[in-house]
Amino acid sequence: MPFEIALPDSSLSDCSDLRQRTMKIGLLARAIAVFRIEKVIIYETNHGEKYQRDLILLDKILRYMDTPQYLRRSVFPMSPSLKYAGILPPLRIRSHPLASTIPEVRDGEVRWGIQGRPGLIDIGLDEPIEYEHPIRTRVPIIFRITKSRTRLNLEPTTRDTLDYYFGYEVEKVSNLIDYLANDTHKTSIVFSRSGTPFQRISSEIKSVLESTKNLIGIFGGPHSGVRELVQDRDALKDHIDFWINMIPDQGTETVRLEEAVWTSLGQFNSSFGNVATKSGYYEH
Repeated sequence: MPFEIALPDSSLSDCSDLRQRTMKIGLLARAIAVFRIEKVIIYETNHGEKYQRDLILLDKILRYMDTPQYLRRSVFPMSPSLKYAGILPPLRIRSHPLASTIPEVRDGEVRWGIQGRPGLIDIGLDEPIEYEHPIRTRVPIIFRITKSRTRLNLEPTTRDTLDYYFGYEVEKVSNLIDYLANDTHKTSIVFSRSGTPFQRISSEIKSVLESTKNLIGIFGGPHSGVRELVQDRDALKDHIDFWINMIPDQGTETVRLEEAVWTSLGQFNSSFGNVATKSGYYEH
């Protein structure tokens, strides 16, 4: 099933400068990729325009990190917001291949590509690949590659068709409640200090996951939980299936957002990873 997480626009509110913000997004992106999250929702809160710049930055750098290195310059022109992109950790997911020559490409391999000039697609090799069908210039597309004796052939595909993890997409939403209400088959979980300890409720969660089609884990911000961030609290209760505390009896006064994401997704993966997510880098 698709596994999503939702992060608030206030996710970077405890950072003092662009370098700290960039480092924090890097830590979040690594957790998202390590635990095979397929979609990241960035939801606006009741703070109005206060966090708009952070929302834009979070969206941009998360998408930048999901994009394979060989396409980043084409997709993301140089800008002040990427000043510290050099400190971001590599994701090393399967959509970021290291092979760079045509003989190294395997038949059936899947890669991101982009059209630079009409009829030519850059898929990260030492030369562009011919492709005769019209597509939008400078818009990344996923291609499945078939090899013949004389050439590589490209066939467009999507993440949905793949049975293994191929990175994540990012979506910004203005209203979290509306987003949840649009999919009644989605099981929604809030990770919260005020929730029920995970071990007490894990068996119930497992039974629900076995029959659900979609799963979303929702996080609060550095200074406020989900209840404080969402305006319509009554509607929020109607659209949340579980409130879970993944770190009961925490030893520190606060748990940072990046720590909560790593800990929550890690425990969730250990318990339900084979049910909730696609296979990872090393298939078993």
